[in-house]
Amino acid sequence: MISITHDIHKSFDANPPQETRGLFLDISKAFDRVWHKGLLYKIKNFGIEGKLFHLIESFLSNRYQRVTINGQSSPWLPIKAGVPQGSILGPLLFLLYINDLPEGLHCNVKLFADDTAIFSTVNTPTETANELEHDLLKIKNWAIQWKMLFNPDATKPIKEIIFSKKNIKRDHPDLFFNNVQIDRCSDEKHLGLILDEKLNFKKHIDEKINKAMKIVGTIKRLNSVLSRFSLITIYKSFVRPHLDYGDVIYDQPNNQSFADKIESVQYNAALAITGAFRGTSKIRLYKELGFESLKDRRWMRRLCYFRKIFYTHSPSYLFDYLPSRTISQRYPNCFNSFNCRTVSFQNSFFPHSVNQWNQLNPEIRNSTSLHIFRKGLFRLIKPLENSIYNIHDPLGIKLLTRLRLEFSQLRDHKFRHNFQDTLNPMCTCSLEPENTSHFLLHCHNHNNPRITLMSDLSTIDPSICFLNETYLVHLLLFGDKKYDLATNQKILKATIVFLKESSRFDEGLF
Repeated sequence: MISITHDIHKSFDANPPQETRGLFLDISKAFDRVWHKGLLYKIKNFGIEGKLFHLIESFLSNRYQRVTINGQSSPWLPIKAGVPQGSILGPLLFLLYINDLPEGLHCNVKLFADDTAIFSTVNTPTETANELEHDLLKIKNWAIQWKMLFNPDATKPIKEIIFSKKNIKRDHPDLFFNNVQIDRCSDEKHLGLILDEKLNFKKHIDEKINKAMKIVGTIKRLNSVLSRFSLITIYKSFVRPHLDYGDVIYDQPNNQSFADKIESVQYNAALAITGAFRGTSKIRLYKELGFESLKDRRWMRRLCYFRKIFYTHSPSYLFDYLPSRTISQRYPNCFNSFNCRTVSFQNSFFPHSVNQWNQLNPEIRNSTSLHIFRKGLFRLIKPLENSIYNIHDPLGIKLLTRLRLEFSQLRDHKFRHNFQDTLNPMCTCSLEPENTSHFLLHCHNHNNPRITLMSDLSTIDPSICFLNETYLVHLLLFGDKKYDLATNQKILKATIVFLKESSRFDEGLF
């Protein structure tokens, strides 16, 4: 998919910009249609003989199947086609069977299992149409020869997209396959990624955001019963993967509105996990949970995949897309930059990754393994999570988190967030602004629960009550790594008891 989108972006970057015609074909019941005799013939042509050939032949032969419904079974029938699905050899045998499909085709062909994509950059509409018609005829003859079927189902016909950023598109001759006119559409889902005419991926992003936000809604309903750890696990397992898939391709690094649209999903998820109020600082919220921004995450994932290509840990043909390396002992393992005319090409995978790769700290760029490389990037983008020390008290942790984030019902917090019903930050006790420090340590309205708090702290460690005010407030909210887990749990639990007994947060924001 990276190679497909790179070629299309490159055609957009040409002078003048060019169009690309893309066809998407699907083999019907691909794994079930592998003709055994044909497969064995091709295996021999690959030079596989002797015992290994007979082992594969035995693996495919003497297989039978029947159907059982409500206790009634059909007769056993021999299986003369198909590779055993779920086996280790199955996918490999299928790839051997279709490996010769691109032979003799004029256009750019990409195969992935049973999905076939054909692309041709348009010089003239007639010339490109002739090339595609030639290739479609070759594919049709190949399918007949090897007993395969392409898109026979009316619900899954061949689709065509004309990729172009021209405001006025040229007329292109219609194409036919098996005497059926090929449908021309504005977008097509290929390998889970929705490709559209301009490659702006708007429809893909909208679909993924809608799916992700439904699960964020579930997290919000569960945050009163599940621990923070469980909620974060749900987010990372069922929400973020929707946005991670294909991100190295669809990312638009210098498009802030695009980044904000995607980032809103993680921000909403973070609010649902913590119970924080909308309007809370994103930076504070992400630090609380230890979340890197999705924009930084896409940057990291692009560079990780680029490193795989550079060290040939990905399909070898992707290495051919890399530009030549710079001749410099001072900057080893760097590449010459692409010449880009358009922003879309500049932000596409290879040009953007090359520029970012060259800017990396040499120590990270020259890491001896992908694991070390990824850790080095994570250190740059991932904040250190504020621990809650395995405390399972959803309401108490929610109240504590709001104080940590400096956005709660306290008047100073509401005043700084421009609430219309809070014209000044002064506490009702009229002594000073009702900020976190005043609420925890000084406010006369909460003397009784504070006595209990200080008594509990003295029991944990007598020296705590004599600490300076700034550090004491921080200790009550965040704990301290110099204490062990049990001690930090006791400190935070004592703070949570105070928050609940004060009843200060029982009322809503308005």
